[in-house]
Amino acid sequence: MDYLSTFIQMLQTKKFSKNTIRAYVSYMKPYFSYLEERNISPELASYQDMQDFLDFIQQKRNLSDRTVNMIISYLQFFQLYVLHKGWDKTRLPFRVFNTYLPYVPSPSEVKRFLDAADNPKVKLAISMLYATGMRLDELCHLRCSDIMHSSMKIYIRYSKNHSDRYIPLTDSIWNLILEYWYSLPKDQRPREWLFTQQTRLDRPMDKQWIQKQILTLRNSLGINSRISAHSFRHAYATRCYENGMDLLTLKSYMGHNSINSTCIYLKLAASYKDGFVNPFDQLEGGEQNV
Repeated sequence: MDYLSTFIQMLQTKKFSKNTIRAYVSYMKPYFSYLEERNISPELASYQDMQDFLDFIQQKRNLSDRTVNMIISYLQFFQLYVLHKGWDKTRLPFRVFNTYLPYVPSPSEVKRFLDAADNPKVKLAISMLYATGMRLDELCHLRCSDIMHSSMKIYIRYSKNHSDRYIPLTDSIWNLILEYWYSLPKDQRPREWLFTQQTRLDRPMDKQWIQKQILTLRNSLGINSRISAHSFRHAYATRCYENGMDLLTLKSYMGHNSINSTCIYLKLAASYKDGFVNPFDQLEGGEQNV
């Protein structure tokens, strides 16, 4: 097997950008060379072999711990998607830094928000934040045409980092979108923006408006005062990692420039298991894989 070519093909399948693929290859190519020089097949490489490579390349290139974390995520991706082997994060742990940890609402707190949201727009907005991990600005500027049911993807074009991306669309969220759309009078149904202003259907929903709705819900429920609209994004990422999503895929879905932004969820996650389930589907006890 040509491991490097297969690795690149898998990255392309996952819709990683050319620049991202180039960055990944710059460290995986030396990894394969390192193993070849020692007559070790990538399929038989142990966690100790990987650790030895990390020590070798960190010293040779004078790499920071943050860069080492990126390489670990590349190795994890290779093991999971090219070799189709499991990954034990305790055998090759990420370097964790002292950073501010955001509050992550529990599944029961998220469910209380959704049960209490009697406004269909607010309920769908919270559901999508929790089910997709998109930023609030991205949600407000989501176009109807960006929701691609045929391929079960959502196209994110209004990104903080000016880098477009795709995230999965689950059946449960698609059904909620349809339910929301049909609940509106015909002359008030969205045409360009999925979420419109209250009085202007030709303009995207105002970020401050939905933030105020979530604040009002939070206060009425007496839930932790640190919860905000962004908390549902943090909850999505944390639950995804707990449910078995690898960090490279999570980084891509979250739209992070650096893997170190994604590594914060290592601290927030309570556990890690194989077999990814979307966190929104878990609220109803579903087991929908993505």
